[in-house]
Amino acid sequence: MRSDSRAAQVVTLAAEQGGVVTSRQARAVTSVSVQQLKRMVDSGVLERLHHGLYRLARMPEDVHLEERVAWLALDPDAVVWERLDQPVPTGVLSHRTAAGLLGLGDLDADVVELTATRRIRLSLPEVIVHRGVLSREDWQLVDGLPVTTPVRTIADLAAAGTDAGHLASVVRDALTRGLATVEEVVAVLSPHAFDYGHRALDGQGFLEVLIAQAGVPATMLAVADFARKNTTTAAGATAATASVADAGQLDVAALMKAVTESPQARDALMRSLAAALGQSTASDTSTSTGTGTGETAPASQSADGTSTTGSDRTAGSVRSAKAADR
Repeated sequence: MRSDSRAAQVVTLAAEQGGVVTSRQARAVTSVSVQQLKRMVDSGVLERLHHGLYRLARMPEDVHLEERVAWLALDPDAVVWERLDQPVPTGVLSHRTAAGLLGLGDLDADVVELTATRRIRLSLPEVIVHRGVLSREDWQLVDGLPVTTPVRTIADLAAAGTDAGHLASVVRDALTRGLATVEEVVAVLSPHAFDYGHRALDGQGFLEVLIAQAGVPATMLAVADFARKNTTTAAGATAATASVADAGQLDVAALMKAVTESPQARDALMRSLAAALGQSTASDTSTSTGTGTGETAPASQSADGTSTTGSDRTAGSVRSAKAADR
């Protein structure tokens, strides 16, 4: 085969992988030589990124280039489509990197983080490879890259000891956008509750504190959780809750359209909202009595003699809304 034909095959292979290719892939698929790859670099067809890693020089800018290169380097012999056909594609992007790719929270992802099922060391700078158990249910595709799901991402961040403020922002976005249910989040937070200063395995209490810290009104959480559980299609759930974090942009029409087909679903929503609104009204009344606008309500005595603040009551409404759904 002529060298220019091999070069064309290398270009095609790279284009099918988001513009990147490894020297091992190129040699295995096209039989191109190391010298030919060097000539492609010298002629401006390829750009050498790291040892054994190249990108097409004339490809559009890829905002996920660092993540794509790091994932490719986990298994430089296998082509992308073969890896993505596997239950676990030799590791996936995870932790802070996954949160960024999913648009969750406000963490600073200054390194690329991945999780693999076996020990892998990469020579790439600013890349961390965690070792962990993965299944097909733990990842999804984002812009052609395998990324841990929102629920698995929350689990990984909690296990890594991410500070509560940043973890709260990730949990907030996952819940209000309908990407996870309260039950799913409670389940993955429970093993780490004690490490964050809560009772052992108290995932519910842990979640309530995070929700209060993130400033999510209980009514919005009730709507988002309801839509996630009861909307019949993923598209409908997304439309109903896409802007739930901003009450002014909440697509109420889409939500109501999604639930009018099911009287049972509509009744469930009403019960959920009634519970949340009941708690919020009580909290609002307490706040407005004896306090000015923007002030925090004073602590009140509960029946058992303990003090509760306004934020405690808001967090408690999450528990009430969840109980009503049962």
